[in-house]
Amino acid sequence: MGLVPFVVLRIVQQDWPTAILNVTAVLFTSSLFLHVLLTKNTRHAKAGLAFLTILVMVATIHLKGANNVAWVYPALSTTFYLLPPVIAATVSLVSLSIVVVLIYESVNAVFLLTFLISAAATLAFLYAFSSRTQKQALFLEKLATSDSLTEVGNRRSLEEKLLEITQRIGRAPEQTSSLIIFDIDHFKRINDTHGHGCGDIVLRDFAKAIESRIRATDYLYRIGGEEFVLVLENTSLFKASSLAKELTKAIEHAKWSKADLSITTSAGVAQYNGNESSYQWLERADNALYKAKQNGRNQSVSCEHSMSN
Repeated sequence: MGLVPFVVLRIVQQDWPTAILNVTAVLFTSSLFLHVLLTKNTRHAKAGLAFLTILVMVATIHLKGANNVAWVYPALSTTFYLLPPVIAATVSLVSLSIVVVLIYESVNAVFLLTFLISAAATLAFLYAFSSRTQKQALFLEKLATSDSLTEVGNRRSLEEKLLEITQRIGRAPEQTSSLIIFDIDHFKRINDTHGHGCGDIVLRDFAKAIESRIRATDYLYRIGGEEFVLVLENTSLFKASSLAKELTKAIEHAKWSKADLSITTSAGVAQYNGNESSYQWLERADNALYKAKQNGRNQSVSCEHSMSN
């Protein structure tokens, strides 16, 4: 919408090259907004809009001359807003080099030096601000999606992952995904006997023991107390059950911070059936976990077979 008045102005002035440039920018920007509206995906739109901003800025200076170098500053700001800091800095340096080449012969040394100093200062500030903002955003995202004690995912991030999986399998039913719920057996007894500090250490060590035995594409979450959920994408019930058995045995024979500690875990396994919500999927695994506890603990149970694995 900000470009529309310039389109009208250029048409009135019969400045057809610039008018065509502005019309192209308006149409391309509109198509990007339409893409975001339909797909809900902003990643490609950000890159496209950043490229368009730089292109229009360089083309305007090429067509209208050095008097339009003021467009460099909003273009740099937009680029750093839309792109990661390192990529934005690279794109900005390249575009500034092109601008210098375009205006070099038409301006005096004082004008060129003033432009270079102001543009470099703007770029440095934008890079510092963008880098700091990105670090803060990553930090806040980690706080919102991870468990502070064990540093694995929390319930919120689990819900997001399960929703993502159920929606994907809804579009591609041939895919499979399973999950395992773990519950540390008699954890209250550990807290009562050795103290809550020891219990916290056990939770951290338990999470590390699980993470050290799973794939990089598997995701572990702590959903409260001594309960953990392991999400296994592209994994059948048979493979998930085998892994659950392996992990329960590994926990049973693991060494802990206190020599007299003996830790075991019970597990419930469920494969997504393609026709349920993420909460129903999780509930079936939880029911299997309950059966594992009823059967004597220190074992895994498949929710579909209702028997120890």
